[in-house]
Amino acid sequence: MRKLFIFFLILSIAITPLEVQKVFSQKNSIPVIVDGDQVSYLQKEDKVIAKGNVVLKYKEVTVNCDEAIYEVDKNIASLKGNVKITSEKGVVFADSALYNFATKEIQISTVRVESPPIYGEAKSGKGIYQTQYTLEDGFITTCNLKKPHYRLTAKRITIYPGKRVVAKNVILRIGNLPVFYLPYYSQYIKDRSFPLHVSLGKSKEWGYYILTRWRYYLSEENKGRIHLDWYQKRGEGIGVTYKSKSKNFGESLFKFYSIQDKLYREQERNELFDVYPEREGTSFKYLEDDRYKTQFFYSWRPTSNLSIKSEFHKFSDKYFMKDFFYREYEVQPHPLSYTLADLAFHHSSLSLLIQKRANHFYTETEYLPKLEYNIFKQKVSPTYPFYIKSQISLANLSKKNANSDQDDDALRFHSHSVLSYETKLAWLNINPYLGCFTTYYSKNTFGKEDILRNAPEAGVSLSTNLYKIFNRKFSLFGEKVSKLRHIITPILTYLYIHPPTVSKSHIFQFDSADDLERKESVVFKLDNKFQAKNSSRQWDFLYFSPSLEYKINEEGRGSYFDNVKMDLEFNPTQKLTLDADSNYDCRDRAFKEANVDLNFQDEKYAFSFGHRYARKESSQSTFSLTCQLTPKLQFKNYLRYEYKTGDFKEQQYVLRRDLHCWWMDLGVDVDDESNVTVWLIFRIKAFPKVYIGFDHTYHGAKKSY
Repeated sequence: MRKLFIFFLILSIAITPLEVQKVFSQKNSIPVIVDGDQVSYLQKEDKVIAKGNVVLKYKEVTVNCDEAIYEVDKNIASLKGNVKITSEKGVVFADSALYNFATKEIQISTVRVESPPIYGEAKSGKGIYQTQYTLEDGFITTCNLKKPHYRLTAKRITIYPGKRVVAKNVILRIGNLPVFYLPYYSQYIKDRSFPLHVSLGKSKEWGYYILTRWRYYLSEENKGRIHLDWYQKRGEGIGVTYKSKSKNFGESLFKFYSIQDKLYREQERNELFDVYPEREGTSFKYLEDDRYKTQFFYSWRPTSNLSIKSEFHKFSDKYFMKDFFYREYEVQPHPLSYTLADLAFHHSSLSLLIQKRANHFYTETEYLPKLEYNIFKQKVSPTYPFYIKSQISLANLSKKNANSDQDDDALRFHSHSVLSYETKLAWLNINPYLGCFTTYYSKNTFGKEDILRNAPEAGVSLSTNLYKIFNRKFSLFGEKVSKLRHIITPILTYLYIHPPTVSKSHIFQFDSADDLERKESVVFKLDNKFQAKNSSRQWDFLYFSPSLEYKINEEGRGSYFDNVKMDLEFNPTQKLTLDADSNYDCRDRAFKEANVDLNFQDEKYAFSFGHRYARKESSQSTFSLTCQLTPKLQFKNYLRYEYKTGDFKEQQYVLRRDLHCWWMDLGVDVDDESNVTVWLIFRIKAFPKVYIGFDHTYHGAKKSY
């Protein structure tokens, strides 16, 4: 085998070094290594011809082929037979190609591009190597087989390696069967969701249904989704989501969805009340069949210290989100419509809030507007450790009652200022403080005008830090610990709020600022933190913080021990975690709240258990299991059990089958009313995220279900 290096090849010609440099500067030739079974240089034509196991190399690019003609003066290689161009961003295969090593421009025939997770084939193609490929009469897929299970075919496809894929008039084919048409397709590689989502299922409320989501892409700054849904019992739903992003004007998100609900027609009211018995007796004017939602979110930071946020939520009725977007409803059952501007200064901030009720079936407080100025905790004097913080607000308030024309309104000025002192006596940290609540109301609940309320407060906090290091080595749940540090922080806090000059029963209750009454208590808290260390990492091994509150001279109850609170976090390994918190009422001798959250995750198994207890309300356990039954089959389930009623609130079971480049999910969901929902979802492995609202996962006991 012979090897030629173009630079040294030209040096071998009988010219002076100065003349060689001149030739290169004139011709802009670049040093390409040419290797093959037969390599020859045609000096007159300034070409290198190679045959048999040809390899061309330049920087990070390696080219393999059967035959190659490299034109030195043009930096262009004509490649034939089993062409393979390799770089860090992928591989290009072709029958023949024309490649410019200087500009990286490439023209290809019978091409295959492999830039995982994207694979593409076409009759011909062109582009700039590693930057952009345009395939003519071809397809793309995430299936790496020579005969892929599915393809997206189009007349022209543009691939930006490692970034995105764009095509128009795309046909999705399963095998050779065309199943769906997309007018426009754009897929960002980092975006883990596929542009098209189709889900099928059956439920008691919807009957059989088909939910589709198609993601459209106008540009990186303008994109969204189109929703086209069919419900056997409810009708056809259509919606649009639009997201925009601008460097100069911030980000916005618009959502709209509408359906002519067949179940809400007057002739279907009996069936409606059979499905939703709690809605019987609702006025017919609140049961219109034209059901919809309109939502708008906006966020903008025009300067580094100014932020503007806005939300608008308009629904046809209070049950719409619960009926069609239940997971969103769970997270935010009563969204507020508002605009908030916040201006930050070095030691303070100024905010303006405008909040207006958009849905008459909600009870809300309107701020039209509310201006608030916050002074952050800061040192008053450079000599003495005095600190001050303050909150001052002026608001025009209106309390709107649901489905009623009656409301409460008042103008309110409110301030809360605190002066504190921080010092240390030997090992003891001492932090006494004085404060005052001052509030003006234009009127009270009796109609009396110009009401002034004052309530001074005082308190002190005492604390210290103790620690001890244990050098004893041990192992727990397979995790080795070589050193353990125990940090103890006992904290004693006394709080006193003087009885306000005006009782809260005489004041409209707009928000928490109005709910002010006498309070005196002592709280003892003991923070315990164990920090573990081994040869590979350092972490918080255990955190345990119990606290006890003693209330003094409370009206009608006297002095008594009130709450014992506990917070526990246990992280013995990276695979196993335990979180728990509780609130015990000493007077009633019963737990008010208790939450436990246990998680374990391994390569083949994932297990989660949670319990949420709220006295006189609920006692629920949740259980979630993911198990890899075989290399191709996975089982997942989610259970939620209510002990007070003795039944399951929800059961969900999912079987996932690995179909090489797809995952097929077959799921069943059963609720507490024995309503059964069955669904079938196909997820592309490379882009597995599917935004359909019924797929449930475990979120932990500390969050509401």
